[in-house]
Amino acid sequence: MNFLVMAKNNRKPAPPKAMSIQEASDFWDEHSLLEFDGTKEASVTFELKRKHYIGLDREVFKKLNAQARRQKVTPEALVESWITQKISR
Repeated sequence: MNFLVMAKNNRKPAPPKAMSIQEASDFWDEHSLLEFDGTKEASVTFELKRKHYIGLDREVFKKLNAQARRQKVTPEALVESWITQKISR
């Protein structure tokens, strides 16, 4: 019996829905779409933005991270917002 036929006979109804990014990464490292019913091939088009990174002192980053958590955004989004506001003046 080949793998595809076996996979069709032993399919699970659906993968778990509520997963963090890390949980999803770990899950899909161990599973295949062939294990689940109702999966379809999808075409996705996207463009990656080129990013530039700067170094921050560890203590500055801790404060930045705390501020970002309070505002419920990523540290990167917070810094980008601040810089965008500053250079737009």
